[in-house]
Amino acid sequence: MNKISGIYSVCIGLIFAALLNTNAFSQNDTVSCNTYDSLYNTIKTGNSASINKTAYISEFSLVEKSIVTVVPLGAPEFGYKVTYFIKNLEYGENEIEYEKSSVLGFMVAGCKSFKSKYKSFVNTSCSLVAFSPEEARDAAKNGIDYLVDVSYSIEGSLVKVFEKNCKAELNNTVVKKPAVYLYPEKEMNVRVNVIVNGKLTYTEPEYITGWNVNVKPDGTIDNKYDYLFYEADLNKIELPDEGWIVEFSKLENWFDEYLPQMGLNKKETEQFKDYWMKDLKKANYYEIKLLGDQFLEENMRLQISPEPQIILRLNFFFKPLSEKKELKSPEIKKFERKGFTVIEWGGINASDSQIIP
Repeated sequence: MNKISGIYSVCIGLIFAALLNTNAFSQNDTVSCNTYDSLYNTIKTGNSASINKTAYISEFSLVEKSIVTVVPLGAPEFGYKVTYFIKNLEYGENEIEYEKSSVLGFMVAGCKSFKSKYKSFVNTSCSLVAFSPEEARDAAKNGIDYLVDVSYSIEGSLVKVFEKNCKAELNNTVVKKPAVYLYPEKEMNVRVNVIVNGKLTYTEPEYITGWNVNVKPDGTIDNKYDYLFYEADLNKIELPDEGWIVEFSKLENWFDEYLPQMGLNKKETEQFKDYWMKDLKKANYYEIKLLGDQFLEENMRLQISPEPQIILRLNFFFKPLSEKKELKSPEIKKFERKGFTVIEWGGINASDSQIIP
């Protein structure tokens, strides 16, 4: 399945040995915890722990009630079995009262039929084996998010129900070459995570569970790269009503005029053009739309530490057209670089995607 596919599976030999060990599972009763810190402290002592989650899946206005249980598998090197059990799903409106990190939210995002089939997920469960008590705590707290999806093998009835009801529906939209430039005020180490509603398909440098890089004020990363690069398959796409219609023969001139207005410097503009003028195939016209900040935050969220003072994200949607049409142009916001600045550009070529709005 697309969403539940771990890049790093747990060593089968270690798990098998742990399961054969009579002390692999704690003989003590499972401790019911009220906080994730309490759960963490409990499993560190070798005891099993559980926590009840009541979270809100805003896309479907559903309240998810679940329980997450963590069982140490004997010696620390064997890991910690994390089991998610969906107790109930029901409609609710008071989003502010609940946790935002549900078990199911990331899995079912963009699955329209989930709204009518959500009851089939009740009383289902799935499990994974985390490598440390810290990772087990985070898996319990965050549910099945992107980091859990790419880091672990996940199995159980919940996965089977997902594959039956949602997998075929979740076509992917390909986001190509988002390039992330980092400009700190002084040389520093920076951590960058990309949380996508879908999955990363390529990164440079190697991503694993995030980028940890050294960056100079001129933007040089690890004395080697101009930018961090990733590509992703998204499970959904939302486009604004406004945009631009540009003749193919005038695309390069359009980039030269508009990209600097939007905030790119000369080097960034040239690197943008070098990539996209090769990727966009000949057509009479191109419809160009700029993905909104809210969509990017919900589907391609950047987590950067230390936190930048200002960030500019220009991710475009390019759609070839045979005929010209009318489209209202959006207002271009003024952008000023200040302090630790992060710049990102990238885009979606509708010709490459399975979903073409």
